[in-house]
This record gives sequence, C-alpha cells and structure tokens, in this order.
Amino acid sequence: MNWLKDFLLNRHEGQPSFGLHRLTGILLAVYLVPHIFLNGYAFLYGPEKYDEATLMAQKLHWLEVLIILGVAFHLFNGIRIIAVDLFAVTRARKTLFWITGALTALTFLYSLYIYIPKMMGH
Repeated sequence: MNWLKDFLLNRHEGQPSFGLHRLTGILLAVYLVPHIFLNGYAFLYGPEKYDEATLMAQKLHWLEVLIILGVAFHLFNGIRIIAVDLFAVTRARKTLFWITGALTALTFLYSLYIYIPKMMGH
C-alpha cells in the first residue's frame, strides 16, 4: 500500500502519466505474446488452421480500438518523456502532459471514425 500512499501524497501530472505509461507498456507486452504466436500459427500449421484459430478472435475486433488507445498514449507519452529528459523543458511538463492527452484523444477519435464503419461491415 506504499504505492497508494505515494500516489496520494504526490499529486501532479507525473503520477497518472507514469502509472498509465507503465500500465500500457505491460498490457501491450502481454498483447504481443499471443499476437505473435497467432500470426506464427499460419507458418506452422498452414492457412486453414490459421483461419480456424482466428475465427474466435474475429469476434473480439472491437478490442482493437483499446489497443490503438494504449499504443497512442504510450507513444505520445514516451515522446513527452524524451522531450522533458533530453531537451530541458521541465517547466513545460504540465503543458506537455495535456498535449499528450489531446493527441491521444485525437488519435483515438480518428481511429474510431475509421474503424467503426469497418466493424459494422460498411
């Protein structure tokens, strides 16, 4: 519970940014393992078995929108971290945090605009 106490004591934009960056990094790493295995399935067992294996995964296409959200946040927050660390823009870290959120939201909304018609079969 020390992490919760630290989180509540140090209330600034770095805390949720760090937590979300860590969470998205872990979730993306967990996602990549079955994704790579499933894509390798075609090489190991042929295209027919690959189609069978991906049949159930096709019902979960809506989860790909969450993957896009996680990748977008992880990407833009990583760029923010690099900017703060390498270019001495520490005073602008709060502004950069909100820019990160805005870019993530724009990317997410654009991906919804592109992806929802494809999910609905249009």
